[in-house]
Amino acid sequence: MNRVGLALIVGLIGVSVLAAQLKVDVALVNVVATITDDKGRYVSDLTADDLIVEEDGQPQTIAHFTQSNDLPVSVGLVLDTSGSMERKINTATSAVERFVRAIHNDDDIFLMTFSERPTLRQDFTDNRDKLASALRRVNVGGGTALYDALEESLRKIKNGKHDKKAILLITDGEDTSSYATFDEAASSVRESELLVYCLGISPSSDGLFREGQPPISRGPSQGGRYPRRGGGGIQIPGIPGIPGIPGIPGGGRRWPLMSFESPQRYPGRGGNPDTVDMKVLQTFADQSGGKAWLLSGNWTDNRGSEIQAALDEIAAELRNQYSIGYYPAHALDDKKWHRIEIRTKNSKYRVRARKDYYGQ
Repeated sequence: MNRVGLALIVGLIGVSVLAAQLKVDVALVNVVATITDDKGRYVSDLTADDLIVEEDGQPQTIAHFTQSNDLPVSVGLVLDTSGSMERKINTATSAVERFVRAIHNDDDIFLMTFSERPTLRQDFTDNRDKLASALRRVNVGGGTALYDALEESLRKIKNGKHDKKAILLITDGEDTSSYATFDEAASSVRESELLVYCLGISPSSDGLFREGQPPISRGPSQGGRYPRRGGGGIQIPGIPGIPGIPGIPGGGRRWPLMSFESPQRYPGRGGNPDTVDMKVLQTFADQSGGKAWLLSGNWTDNRGSEIQAALDEIAAELRNQYSIGYYPAHALDDKKWHRIEIRTKNSKYRVRARKDYYGQ
């Protein structure tokens, strides 16, 4: 056999091995886990032998195990800029700016704000000055399209360049303006297989800024999937406002079709727009393996120390997690939900991670 033929055979073998390896890697189920002791401190010295992983009640062999203390993360910052954030926005943006400057230098970050619709303010970047500049330019006013913003950010984060991904959602109110429902947003989180951290800001005790008041400052509408709302919806020439009819100027808020039959299905609809619903935020966090905090709205009392402490905790947590991977016995694209349970052999340790995944 001549050298050319030998080289060709070796090359074909190499391609086959690479293709097989890629096929195996695609079948890997990867879970990010946060492990703490009975005092809430991160546990940083575990090995794969210290963990038990089960899928649908069946033990799994851990094939991939690393602690992600030095791994960069793609992060989506999603900030509520509705009218009720007027007294809180400066403290919130200052705390977020400190957060982005404190996390890993290679982290890839985008900034999205939302009032009556989500708007991308800064695309993915590791330039902290660009992010700080975008934070300082945010305007406040309008309703709260919380579910739309979460769904939009989940789509956006898929473009992040790092394998590990997380969303940080900061809001002070219930959803009032989304096209998406709570069920749709929760399903998107469940299917996303990434971390969602939520900061809910409660109202201040010295009076509320109502979202129904005119916006403080608004930029021009950019159209797209989320047409401009506020002040009465779609403009239809020759038809005056009719109170109580959604979509007509002066016709009130857009209600979901099933809100009267089953209001519990949409926990963020129809309540006080200035009161955060922690059940909603806790659901988003729990389904992703993230965490939710309820913060005081009295910024003058604590000078932002609560939100800063929460953001500092998130920054620390992103560097004190484990990446755990295993190969399930079934095809990964079986179009079924599979339950995941991860626990430690030491009963004093607590594991927080996503609880299921969808084979797709």
